[in-house]
Amino acid sequence: MAEKLDVYVGDMPSDLVAHWGWIVALGLCLAIVGALAIYRSRTATIAYVSFLGILLLITAALLLIFAVAFTGNWSGFFIHALWAVLFGVIGFMMVSRPVLSAEAITLVMAFNFIVTGLIGIFVPLFSHMQGWGYYLLEGLVTTVLGVLLFSGWPITGLWAIGLFVGIDLLFRGLGLIALGMSLPSITK
Repeated sequence: MAEKLDVYVGDMPSDLVAHWGWIVALGLCLAIVGALAIYRSRTATIAYVSFLGILLLITAALLLIFAVAFTGNWSGFFIHALWAVLFGVIGFMMVSRPVLSAEAITLVMAFNFIVTGLIGIFVPLFSHMQGWGYYLLEGLVTTVLGVLLFSGWPITGLWAIGLFVGIDLLFRGLGLIALGMSLPSITK
């Protein structure tokens, strides 16, 4: 076990180990933002959807610039211009109507969870794979989550995205804190 750890530590950049405090600080910031997003999930949902809309608008502008400046033929221009218009329209809708966009995204998420959950239930039952119980449990949880999102829709569209982003940020932050706190002990 110690040999595996030594090999792993040997591959770690020395700057990362030397500045472990910054990793802990970043993790703490992410965890705080995640906790706030969980607490204020509606605000986080609107902010996240608006941010995605802004990213799509920037992508549309960059695609249009690429279409004009770098495509050598008309078919390449029209494909890139069509993508730019599509991203621009969706981005504009997300920025101008973030609540409606969040509801639509949540509906798509609910259907995705239901379908992937059902697949996750039936595949382990019929494939006789090792550890099938864990896959079956994952499929059941995913299906239940999708059904809960769908049964409460459109109200779930107001908070679900912010809650999920908040949970993700919280756990990423806690993971970075754990990594940063473990780095000083690795060098000893």
